[in-house]
Parts: sequence; C-alpha cells; structure tokens
Amino acid sequence: MIRFSFVLMLIACVGMSTGIAFAQDDAGAGGGTVRGQIVDTTTAQNPIEGVDVRIVATGGAKHTATTDVNGDYEKSGIPAGRYLISIYRDGYGDRVGKAVTVVNGGDHFVPLKMTKKDNIVTFFQKFGFVFWPLALCSITALTFIIERLFTFVRSRSRIGTEQFIASIADSLRKENIMEAVSTCEEAGGPLANVLKAGLLRYSQAQIEERDISKEEIQEAIEEASLLEIPELERNLPVLGTVAVVSPLFGLLGTVTGMISAFTTIALEGTGDPQQLAGGISQALLTTAAGLTVAIPCLIFFQLFDSWVNRHMVEISQVSTEIVNQLIVGESSGA
Repeated sequence: MIRFSFVLMLIACVGMSTGIAFAQDDAGAGGGTVRGQIVDTTTAQNPIEGVDVRIVATGGAKHTATTDVNGDYEKSGIPAGRYLISIYRDGYGDRVGKAVTVVNGGDHFVPLKMTKKDNIVTFFQKFGFVFWPLALCSITALTFIIERLFTFVRSRSRIGTEQFIASIADSLRKENIMEAVSTCEEAGGPLANVLKAGLLRYSQAQIEERDISKEEIQEAIEEASLLEIPELERNLPVLGTVAVVSPLFGLLGTVTGMISAFTTIALEGTGDPQQLAGGISQALLTTAAGLTVAIPCLIFFQLFDSWVNRHMVEISQVSTEIVNQLIVGESSGA
C-alpha cells in the first residue's frame, strides 16, 4: 500500500512538472516585447512623434515600429536573441546600434533620445557673442587671401626667368640698352621693373655722355625695389594677425561656455550628464571655429611670405649680375 501511494505521488509530480513546462513554452512561444519612449535632448525632453524604430537581429531579421504622439513605441512577438535598435526621423540626428537582448516572454523597456539637427541660424547661435569677431576674422582672411593670390598671379613675369635673363644679357653684350629695356617692359613683374630702373639710369648717363658708377646703378635698383617689394608684402601682416587672433577668440568662447556650464552644475548639480556634455561640446565649438579660420590663414601667410622672399632673393641676385655686366661693359668701352 505504501509503495502504491509512493508511485502515485511520483506520477503526480512528473505530471505537474510537465504541465508547468508546457505552460512556460506556450507563454514564451510569442517571443518578447520591446518598447520605450523617444524624446529630444532639450531640458524639457519633449516626446518625438513619427520616429522610425528598427529592431534588427544579428542574423538580419528586422522588426519595425513607429512612435505615437507621446513618443512611445512598442513591438511584440520578437523572437529571443540579441538585437540592435536604430531610430530615424527627418530633422533629427540618426541613432544607430543600441543593443538589447530579448528573452521569450520578456518586456524590455528601451528609452532613447534624439538630437535635433541644426540649421544655419541655430548652429551659429551656439557660438554666443564670440561669433561676431570670428565671423569678422574669417571674412578678413578670405578677402586678403583672394587679394594676395590675385596680386601674385598678376605680378608673374610673362617670360620665363631664365629666358628673360638670357635675353637681357644678350642685349647688353650687343650694347643695346633700349632693347634690354623693351624686354623688361614685355616681361613685366617685379624683377623686370627693378632691372628696367637700373637700365634707364645707365641709358640716361650714356645720353648725357658722362661716366656712371656701380653705386649709382644700384641706387636706382634699390629705389625701384622700395616700390615693388612693399606691394608684394602688403596685407601680409593682416593675415598674420588673423592667424594669431582667431584661436584666441575661439578659446575665449570656450572659457566663457565652460564657466556657464560649471555655474549650472553649482546651481542644479549633475543630474543630467547628457545635458552637461552637450553644453561642454557647444563651448568647444568656438575653439574648433577659431582653428578652422587660423589654420588656412597661417598656411597662406607662410606661402605668401615665401613667395616674397623668393622674389627678393631673385631681384638681388639678378640685379647684381646685370650691374656687374654693365660696369664691365662700360670699362671695356672706355
């Protein structure tokens, strides 16, 4: 009798376990549920309607949902597994790759935030008062970079330097000064203008039938250089100043922004780290803007400065060579 009762109890336990297992399987057969609310990143955390929610499994299976007027979304019947949640909406920055593990019968609440995309006005409003000096620096830099490029292109000789020097030397060997002057007028550019001044001074001495010294020719060349070199160097100090000042204005904007952020922390605490990080990132925008203006400005300043130095060296070398040739020709003629 005792054995029979024990067998009945054993059969009953097995039956109950099997029933519980079947019940659990029936409950989990529908998969899990993923739901949540999507709001913006402002202080008010306004709900966002019409967000496209995509729940994608690692194997490629995709489930979609859309938020309602309260920003809520829900998707049921998702098979168990690991998923990545991505959200999309026009006018907001996409968020991709929020991981969630779904279990059968589970209710998974996944809240998300989206940042509204900036237009031109709202983007520059983040700079605060520093926007105006940075805008002035950028306009100034762009204006003088274009102006200097135009000046240097216009000052290029219409004849190659080597060909120009050879032509001048050939005219001097033939003692035809006016032909050399015509070559300078045809070539154009700082080098040609400077040599033209020296040749005209030499030609004037010949017309007056008087001797001319090397120093007198060099004086004429130096006087012409005083007119040509400043024209090449004009506005370069402005570019150099903008390249130095722009990062300082950017740093000023960052410092004032950080002061404002830490003042908010002192008054309200750090209850919302995301909002604090957003404020700091906006403060750093001014430094990025300052560097964006300064870097190309500094590059063009160095480029223009190297061009001026190259012209100065070229004028010095070629003029010395031509002066020596004139003096040698004068001595030979005497």
